[in-house]
Amino acid sequence: MKTSYPHWIQFQGQRLGLVWQTDDEAGDEGDTDGVLVSKGQIVCARTQEDFLKLAQQHNITLEAANEEPQNLDGIEELLQLPASDDTCAQLLNAWNLLGDIARSVNASLDDRGPEADKCYDKLFYGNNLPSITPPGEHYSPYFDDHEQRVITEILDRGRVILNSRLDRRATTP
Repeated sequence: MKTSYPHWIQFQGQRLGLVWQTDDEAGDEGDTDGVLVSKGQIVCARTQEDFLKLAQQHNITLEAANEEPQNLDGIEELLQLPASDDTCAQLLNAWNLLGDIARSVNASLDDRGPEADKCYDKLFYGNNLPSITPPGEHYSPYFDDHEQRVITEILDRGRVILNSRLDRRATTP
């Protein structure tokens, strides 16, 4: 059974809400995370009340979630800063969300292959999660110009997919 969460994003200068969904019971079906889609379009909300209407319209229960919007505008600019746990987390979270969005509308983020995988792994390990990073150690990745372009291109593809499939009518059936 899918669990649904309201997820605020900052996209094209606007605060929009998506319904992010996960199915932890999916087992070996691969990554099943995604966003709510109706008639091929990504459903969005502009207000908390819109989320309540969406939940009713789509017969879903929304769990509690963070109210802070996830920035998708110009997030690749973080690559110009010295790498930190926070910048790696923001970039990785944006990449993952855009991948979930692409999967939800049967599009490809085209984010797999040796170069992309290397960049993804650097971001992942740059989070320095306690379950991954040994005590007393810290990984701070460096991204050369080529790797920065690879990450930027992936994020750009995700934003193009989101923009082209976003139902901007908010809560209208």
